Amino acid sequence: MELNLPKSTSFLCCNNIQQDVLSKNYELRGVFQGFSPPGYPFGAEFMTFTRFFHEGGGEFQIDISLFNEKGEKVSDSQPRKLLFGPEASMHDLITAWRILFQGPGVHIFKVFCNNLNVSEYRIFCR
Repeated sequence: MELNLPKSTSFLCCNNIQQDVLSKNYELRGVFQGFSPPGYPFGAEFMTFTRFFHEGGGEFQIDISLFNEKGEKVSDSQPRKLLFGPEASMHDLITAWRILFQGPGVHIFKVFCNNLNVSEYRIFCR
């Protein structure tokens, strides 16, 4: 059974994200999938870009959480309301993160819509 929720069509970690005021195009700088710091603990500041698509209408609460490989929550984003309708079938969510990574391992971003986990994305810390 498929739920009638928006789908996350892309998720990227970036060093910086800029949006052109006139064209509304994004410039994603320093796209990466992990860190290889000289040592731990390692403090990182970065941004994530998530694009959502939904053909139907409705208002949805979207939030993203970062978990470590033990399943412990490391950080949360602020919940956002996204409104989908006939003229807005796509929305982008940009989130700034400041995380203290305690050690190497796989961390998992979980995207929630109305408190249901709709997708997961991994970041690798070596």
